[in-house]
Amino acid sequence: MKNFYLTISAIIFVVSLAACMATATEQQSQVKSSPAQQTAPATETKKAIVMKHNTPPPNELSKGELPVGQWYTGTLKFYNLEGGFFGFHGDNGERFLPLNLEIRFQQHGAKIKIFGYIDNNIMTIQMWGTPFKVQKVELIKAGDKSGVNPKDI
Repeated sequence: MKNFYLTISAIIFVVSLAACMATATEQQSQVKSSPAQQTAPATETKKAIVMKHNTPPPNELSKGELPVGQWYTGTLKFYNLEGGFFGFHGDNGERFLPLNLEIRFQQHGAKIKIFGYIDNNIMTIQMWGTPFKVQKVELIKAGDKSGVNPKDI
């Protein structure tokens, strides 16, 4: 009886070992053929993404390239906090801290259109809004040229 169990155990072991080897051989053949098969579809997918919007996906941008800018319309407000600064209130609810905003556009209550991009790689002392690198500005309606909100004094 002991020999019978030993024989059955040996047969089960050999069958399971053969099954494992067959699975390993299949995986190796898939790995060998996989780079050639996966390279073409991945490249086509990346090309489709790039061609669709004419800009590469964010993870494709190198560190030297600037993000693509966007136009926003809103109102400038002067805040007499932390040394005073201008905040941009977008018509769609955006709150930006405009960086590089020319002095001639720094007018409390001015309605402006700004072009630029959000810069998350910068720290400011103003704990208000999202830092926004201004590249272009269009003045729609002039505001208070003194640059100070009388309510903030």
